[in-house]
Amino acid sequence: MSLDSMLNMIMIILGFGFLIGIHELGHFLAAKWAGIRTNAFAIGMGPQIFSYRKGVGFCYKSTKTIVIKKFGKDATEMSDDELNENGLSETEYSLRLLPIGGFVSMLGQEDANPDAVSEDPRSYNKCPIGKRMVVVSAGVIMNALLACFLFLICFQIGVNFEAPIIGAILPDSPAARTSANGYENLTLQSGDTVITIDGKEAKTFMNLQIAGAMAKPGKPVVIEVKREGLDTLLTYSMTPSSVSEEGILELGVFPASSLVLRSGDLGEQVMTELHTDKEFLPLKEGMHMVSANGKDIDVWSQFNNAVEQSGGNPVQTNWEAQDGIIEVSVPVSPKLNVIRLVDVPAEAPQNYERGFFGMCPLARITSTLPTSPNSGLFQSGDVVLKVASLEAPRMGQLRNFLSTYPDGVIDLVVLRNGKKTSLQAEVKSGKLGILLKDAMELPFVAQPLQRQQVSGKVVPTRIANYQLLGGSEIVNINGHEVSNWKDIRNEFIAADESISIALNNPTKGNPTTEIDLQISQQEHQDLAALGWSSPLAMQMFDPIYIVRSSGGNPIKAVQMGFDETVDMLVMTYLTIDRLLRRSIGVDQLRGPVGIIHIGSKIADRGYSYLFFFLAIISVNLAVLNFLPLPIVDGGLFLYLVYEKLFKKPPSIAFQNAAAVLGLGLIATLFLVTFYNDIARLLG
Repeated sequence: MSLDSMLNMIMIILGFGFLIGIHELGHFLAAKWAGIRTNAFAIGMGPQIFSYRKGVGFCYKSTKTIVIKKFGKDATEMSDDELNENGLSETEYSLRLLPIGGFVSMLGQEDANPDAVSEDPRSYNKCPIGKRMVVVSAGVIMNALLACFLFLICFQIGVNFEAPIIGAILPDSPAARTSANGYENLTLQSGDTVITIDGKEAKTFMNLQIAGAMAKPGKPVVIEVKREGLDTLLTYSMTPSSVSEEGILELGVFPASSLVLRSGDLGEQVMTELHTDKEFLPLKEGMHMVSANGKDIDVWSQFNNAVEQSGGNPVQTNWEAQDGIIEVSVPVSPKLNVIRLVDVPAEAPQNYERGFFGMCPLARITSTLPTSPNSGLFQSGDVVLKVASLEAPRMGQLRNFLSTYPDGVIDLVVLRNGKKTSLQAEVKSGKLGILLKDAMELPFVAQPLQRQQVSGKVVPTRIANYQLLGGSEIVNINGHEVSNWKDIRNEFIAADESISIALNNPTKGNPTTEIDLQISQQEHQDLAALGWSSPLAMQMFDPIYIVRSSGGNPIKAVQMGFDETVDMLVMTYLTIDRLLRRSIGVDQLRGPVGIIHIGSKIADRGYSYLFFFLAIISVNLAVLNFLPLPIVDGGLFLYLVYEKLFKKPPSIAFQNAAAVLGLGLIATLFLVTFYNDIARLLG
């Protein structure tokens, strides 16, 4: 872990502790206002590190030992008069080891022990109900006010958010399938700017992501977009669905990207992948692409247009570097059709392949990850020919196969520098620790697909009736020699509706097989419509940011902070609703470890975004603490409502049972979120 990451994590831990401290400070100040005796105010949980009591001063661990030694008994056992005579404060302030909580100890009130009542006139249970309601709700109010204040600071400074501009669109996602109202086959495109979401202004791309995740199951999200070159807005009504491994409802879109390469932890991953190709060795983190094929460009979609118009030829790009402008020739490869797999479990790493008519390329190893157990074993460019008993695996097939393989040694055969090489690799947690790409440079066919999903129906692929073997080499198409998948696609397009394919089988002697395919006019048009792609994927670049700012106007900042607080309060309640509706899974929940992990990455984006993140957490603390559950503030508030209505508190037996239930729920939630957090970190 880098020093910056450690510092970011420390900042988040301190910030998390600060939020809890503010919550408990609310209870404490309200208790003092109500005249309730407060024996302790602690930030954090577990053993005490430092403490302070007026009349004793600061000390290591607790002041209790010093007080007993000096006065013969603890301050909690003294009356108010005795405390005054001895010059002691009734409250011990302490900082504790674990920054995951905090508490205020009030006389006659213990969340986990309803029996701990007192007859002292300054006890919690003797305080008027109205004042107790203020004390119970004060922590939540303080968190909401703090969130509003943090949002105010953020908007005074200005916060960078992903702009509401469409970038990549997942194949077969709601966004890819839905046409604009009144237009046939006019789907969302990269570069479209989202103007409204369900009638509300789209301020950031996060608004679009939240709208998808928070949508009621089966209810569409309506968005209006502005497309360059069109005078009217386009309206799309799309129903979110689970389209990725995360399992949450999504529209299937990603934010648009700039032309600045990622930096930080993500930048290291990008460089690891790019530097496997010698063309990209001059590129470094944070470099800015400024032109493609002689034209100045500003955003990734413009670079992608140059790739699409390249005809398969390399795109010549210029980049700003510290010592001037450098030139990089970006290789271009043909796009393949997405083939949806049949009978693949939802938890499988990949539920699709890429190819033509059921034929897919082999898988090529581009690099070995630094954390891989197979460091030094594989070489960049190795093509996987066999894994265990699996011959010529497709890329998705290889990933899915490894995910079910037990930890241990596995036999592989790779094609290295034109020769077959046998290797023994280590599988750990279903992975080899390598990055894969389609071996587009070789005209070999992986294990052919017999069936596919088309519009939700299972249909045979075009090559299903042929005894095509995985590992076969395509020699020529309609009599024209081919040497890679670019040639293969070009010949498929040129062949019109009748295609004759000659292949060398991988069996002894390499006998040749010929297959004849008849494709429809629509299939041919779909082939011709396929474009080109480059290794410089959109996710390798920083997003396009917009700045949300009050423009230095404090009144506007207050309004923006208040609006954001209300929006986040509503969003937190919606999240609970979606959990109950099961459109958001329990596996999406995060605990303290997960929050700190995310926060440490968010801190890289600057202090304004860090404050924004802490404000969101503060809102969440307010909502969760005021849920009508035993132990938390919301449950205690309900007890007070009951006491007000029926002139007596709920029975001690009921409160004890509810306390046990509440502790069980909180313990279960902690275990679930802790498991989720650790699973994410390890995964």
